[in-house]
Parts: sequence; C-alpha cells; structure tokens
Amino acid sequence: MGGASMGRSGVAVQGIAALDIALWDLKARRAGLPLAKLLGAHRDSVDVYNTSGGYLSMPIKEVLENIDLARARGVGGIKLKVGSPDPSIDLKRVEAVREHLGDDVPLMVDANQQWDRITATRVGRVLENFNLTWIEEPLDAYDAEGHAALAATLDTPIATGEMLTSVGEHAVLIEAGSSDFVQPDAPRVGGITPFLRIAALADHKGRGLAPHFVMEIHVHLSAAYPRTAWVEHFEWLEPMFNERLELKDGRMIIPNRAGLGLSLSEQAAAWTAESAVFGSGA
Repeated sequence: MGGASMGRSGVAVQGIAALDIALWDLKARRAGLPLAKLLGAHRDSVDVYNTSGGYLSMPIKEVLENIDLARARGVGGIKLKVGSPDPSIDLKRVEAVREHLGDDVPLMVDANQQWDRITATRVGRVLENFNLTWIEEPLDAYDAEGHAALAATLDTPIATGEMLTSVGEHAVLIEAGSSDFVQPDAPRVGGITPFLRIAALADHKGRGLAPHFVMEIHVHLSAAYPRTAWVEHFEWLEPMFNERLELKDGRMIIPNRAGLGLSLSEQAAAWTAESAVFGSGA
C-alpha cells in the first residue's frame, strides 16, 4: 500500500509505529516519569509554532486573524504555506504576515514540495529579506542533492523530512547536508525507536530538529534533543484526549504526568473494538 502519507515504506511501518509508541509510553509510565525525562530531557519546554492558520486557500485577512488567535493562545512562531502557481502571490502574503508580526516573531514558510530547483532558488533569494526561521520542503522530498545545493546557496535555513518513512531515507538527506532542520514524523518512520536513531544522526551533523505534526508525542522528543528544537502545534487531535498541552510565552510545556501524559477521551475510547491487558498477571 502506498500514497504520499505512507511514503515508500507502506502502511506496515505505521502499524509498527503504533505499537512502538505505545511501548515507550508504557515504559515511561512504569518508571513514573514523563517520556521526555525518561529519554533525558534537556529542557522543560520547547519552542512552538503553528501551521493550521495559514493555508494557501485562506484569504490573507483570515490568515492574519488566525495568527492573532494562535499568538493569544501562547504560540511563539507562525508558519505560512507558500507554493502558489504565481510566486509573486506568495511573496505578497509573506510580506503581509511579516509586517503584521513585526521583525522579532519567528516566521517560517512551507512550500510542500511545489517548487523546482530554479524557482526555489529565485524565490528563496527574495525570501532572504524576511528573516525567516526556515523554508520548508521547497523541493521534492527525496531530492537530497537539490536541497543540499539550496541550503548551501541561501542564508535562510532549509527544513525538510516530514514525508520520509525510514531511518535510511533520513540518513541520505542528513549526510548530504540537505537541511538545517530535520523534520521526522515518529508515526510515519515507524515509531519512537527509529525517530531516536534519526535524531542521533541529526545531532551528530549539528542539525536542528523540528518534528512534523503529532505534538502530543513530539513535544517529549524535542525536549530530549540536545540542540535547537521546535514542536509543531496542531489542534486537530485534541478531542481524542482528556488533557491539553500547556502553552506559555511561545513555548509548549512538557507535561509532568507519566508517559506521554495523555488519556483517551470518552469519544476516542468509544472507538475501541477490542481490548486486552498485558503484564498484569503473576
């Protein structure tokens, strides 16, 4: 089974990921520690940015309103989608958002693989004027050579990796110098175990870390990363859990509860078809 979200590894890897993540959660719960502390947390909170308010389909007025809501909630950075057929439209939107935010608020853009190498270079040069934290996925997700050339050409950092589905795929980009920020997605690469291998490779090469999606897991993994790290804020999964992650002064606070620090809401628990108990017998 394939598809963009499944990548080249297929659905089996994501099936394994569910078990791997559950086992790490169980291990931390048995230790009585938040997962971040079990892994060796370097910080009690992580820089957080929001993506869900800046899609290409949204008029710029709506984008600016969403930015204000996110910032009021405690989000620190803002990511704006780019990659319109006409790059001048993207540049006008970036300019409007930067003017709205001011010079000091972290701003990222995400092209979602929409540019070729020439377009990415030309647009990237103009984007240098906006003091961006990074340009995300400017090229095809597997174009290690192109991303590396772009990273060497531009002062603005490059971020990529969310679509990759294995340690090996990430290793190719990391070794090639394809990005300044590595963006693995734990459920997509097979769970926390392979994620930690990717993080070790990224740390060895001096890269920043900005995991894709699933903030409920990645806040712990970013806290345990020794270098610059971010977490991506999405509200989409919040109805699944009884708890909410706390935001304060542009950062996401690591929960002090054991494991991932989450319990399923009644809505999510109702989806259970079968249940089993492990490790409770003599």
